[in-house]
Order: sequence, then structure tokens, then C-alpha cells
Amino acid sequence: MKKLIALVALSLISLALIADENLIAKLDSDNNGRISIKEAAEDVSLAAMISELDINKDGYLSISELDNEN
Repeated sequence: MKKLIALVALSLISLALIADENLIAKLDSDNNGRISIKEAAEDVSLAAMISELDINKDGYLSISELDNEN
């Protein structure tokens, strides 16, 4: 039960971060307008979800892929 509660909490935190319109600006260290797997590693919640969010499986999260989650 504790694991389920932690998983739900992590999911809610992740959704809140994805909803943040400045997420790319915060994590995009090379300023290419996308979040790479390496850059996503800076945020544990996002890193855990990157494979689900990366719709075109190019190893990056774009603004449109983040918008699809909302």
C-alpha cells in the first residue's frame, strides 16, 4: 500500500511538472528547444516518464510531446 501511495504521489508530481510551461526552459541545458534523456535525468519524476512521453521515440521531449500529456 505504501508503494502504491508513493507511486500515485510521484505520478501527480510528474503531471504537475509536465504542465509547467517552463519545463523545457528549466532543463534544456543546450538550448535546442528539446529535453534530451540526459537533460531529463536532472528531474527524477520526468526521467521516470520520458519513454512514455517521447511519442516519436527520438530520445527527446519536444513542446508538442509535453502538450500531448496535458
